[in-house]
Amino acid sequence: MPLDPLLVPLLEVYSSLPPTPEWKSAAERRRERDEARRSAGGSPYARYIEAAPDVDEVYEDSVPPDGVAVRVYRHGPASAGTLVYYHGGGWWSGHPDDSDTRCRTIAAGTGLTVVSVDYRLAPEHRFPAGAEDCYRALEWAAESFGPGWLGVTGESAGGNLAAVMALLARERGGPSLDLQIMEIPAFDLTLSSPSIATYAEGYVLTGKELRWCVENYLGGHDPADPLVSPLFADDLTGLPPAVILTAECDPLADDGSRYAARLRESGVPVTHVEFEGQVHGSQMLTGLLPVARAWRETLLDSIRASLKA
Repeated sequence: MPLDPLLVPLLEVYSSLPPTPEWKSAAERRRERDEARRSAGGSPYARYIEAAPDVDEVYEDSVPPDGVAVRVYRHGPASAGTLVYYHGGGWWSGHPDDSDTRCRTIAAGTGLTVVSVDYRLAPEHRFPAGAEDCYRALEWAAESFGPGWLGVTGESAGGNLAAVMALLARERGGPSLDLQIMEIPAFDLTLSSPSIATYAEGYVLTGKELRWCVENYLGGHDPADPLVSPLFADDLTGLPPAVILTAECDPLADDGSRYAARLRESGVPVTHVEFEGQVHGSQMLTGLLPVARAWRETLLDSIRASLKA
């Protein structure tokens, strides 16, 4: 299917922007993104995102012993369970502020306690530092807000981390998960999915940028390690039910469909929805795209269905 016509003018503007100089370090690029987020109006796409719903309580906390920062969202008279959220940003950038609207939406729409994790970023902290932060935060959330329903979720790099948490929880005898939800996720850091070549240019996330992100995250680590590329895990049996939401015109689209197929082969219940004509990140543009609003409802309905199961 062709690109969503509502996205065409945005992508034309995006494509006309000067490329980031290759000499800029991840730290410099991160600082510029953080400054843009804090500035008036934040992202140039902020006006295309619906306002976040109000929730009863939002507070900052930290996870001992190393002080991993988390932001907790709570809404309603009693929590229906806990969802641990991992932000995107290519493992080298991102902050709970970037996922604030999503986390508020989930808390308000489901009654879950949402724990958003500010994990360490590459290349200053390469794999496995960020993943270990994410796992410790998962353990802490289960200890702090359990027992009860527990899930993990994230978008892009955060979707990768959510899948990795499901593997780690199974391998380490950790918290029992009821659901794993991955939006626009990366599951193959060898970058061998056909969609990476198909959508390498002109669709926001580029193949070149993906390679740069992976190099920063892994350094010389094996990209086929299942704890960075869950697609290559030998055994996927016993993992929690999965929801995978992908965008058709995204270099990572085939990562989602390939992992969904592997999970099904392993007997794991899977819901995989690919949204036609969408690009990496356009699910956030709820003020512009009817499809983004439908995507959001699919996410919330998947959680509600799991809570009722």
